[in-house]
Order: sequence, then C-alpha cells, then structure tokens
Amino acid sequence: MDYECTNKCVNPWSGMLRMKRLLDKTNIRKTLEELGLPEGRSNHRINAVSMLEPFR
Repeated sequence: MDYECTNKCVNPWSGMLRMKRLLDKTNIRKTLEELGLPEGRSNHRINAVSMLEPFR
C-alpha cells in the first residue's frame, strides 16, 4: 500500500481500518485471553480483553 502527503483534514477514525486488520492478522484477542488477565469484582465489570481490544 502506498502512502502520500496530503492537505486533507484528518478525522478521528483515520487508520482504524488498518488497526482492525492488524488485530485480526495477529489474532491478538486469543493471545490476550490466554494471558489470564485479572477479573474485575464489580457487578458492572467489563472483560479485560474487551477493554484492551476495542474491536469485536
């Protein structure tokens, strides 16, 4: 993929597609799940993997 400079405005989502592809390619979700990250104790806890990997 070629890159070039431009004078166009950058939006907050720039690069997110490439980031998603990288996460899918490296299978980071499986690696994070195998780490045995600590579990929260709150009834409203969010899974640690879901916090570290924003794409589901």
